[in-house]
Amino acid sequence: MRSALLVLAQFASIAVLLLGGGWQLPWWAWGFFALGLVVLAWAAVSLGGNNLTYMPDPRQGNTLSQRGIYRFIRHPMYAAVLLCGVAVSFGAPSTWRWVALGVCAVVLVIKVHHEEMLLTAKHPDYPQRMKGVARLVPFIW
Repeated sequence: MRSALLVLAQFASIAVLLLGGGWQLPWWAWGFFALGLVVLAWAAVSLGGNNLTYMPDPRQGNTLSQRGIYRFIRHPMYAAVLLCGVAVSFGAPSTWRWVALGVCAVVLVIKVHHEEMLLTAKHPDYPQRMKGVARLVPFIW
């Protein structure tokens, strides 16, 4: 139930980020948005088919990915969402977008902790294997 609520909150905030303002973005905002899409695509390819899911709960038979972008970031898809959200919120700001970006960031941090708890329960070596790998922002967190 908690996983479903987190996913619902995440997708609702993404919808507001996308629909809560105009799309006349400056070049640098388009650059951040494009970087977010590249990170998202790289993460999907690096993760592999059996691991890919929109829910934070690990799929049956999943494996821990440590290849591609997962060597540097534990949750690159969440980082991609935040990159795209920052791009539209700063590039074409609106009150709705600022609120949605804040909500999205809080939801994703909670989702990171929830997902890591589930991964640790399924893969007890997860914390050890993830040492030195940032959660969302390389060299920061």
